[in-house]
Amino acid sequence: MLYFTIKALHQLSDFLLIGGMLINAFVISMVPPPIRVGVIVALRKYDRTVTTAALAGAWIFGLWLAFGYIGFSDGWLHAKLLLVVILSALHGMQQAAMRKMAADPKLEPNAFVRIGMPTILICLVLIVALAVIKPF
Repeated sequence: MLYFTIKALHQLSDFLLIGGMLINAFVISMVPPPIRVGVIVALRKYDRTVTTAALAGAWIFGLWLAFGYIGFSDGWLHAKLLLVVILSALHGMQQAAMRKMAADPKLEPNAFVRIGMPTILICLVLIVALAVIKPF
């Protein structure tokens, strides 16, 4: 029973994290400079409270599942962890880009942050495939 509760909390954290990161990616790459500051100020509060908490929850519950129930012997889990580290790094880069863009609305983010939306979606598909199929 505890396993299913932890798994559900992990998945809830994942949904909130991916949703928040996709919103960040949209705002960073699509919102025009004249209205960028107001949108980013509102989004940063949501990002700090919800998305960052979801990132922490995803890591905590995911590691709890890995240490307590799955173990680190399977190759699919190592590949999944690599993709999760990439998403975590992207989230940190998104936060930094939004902080800089709030101060200077004409500033453009670096290339990795600009292609955040496809990066997030590709990582998401690969993570789900690895977790469900467990190919190796």
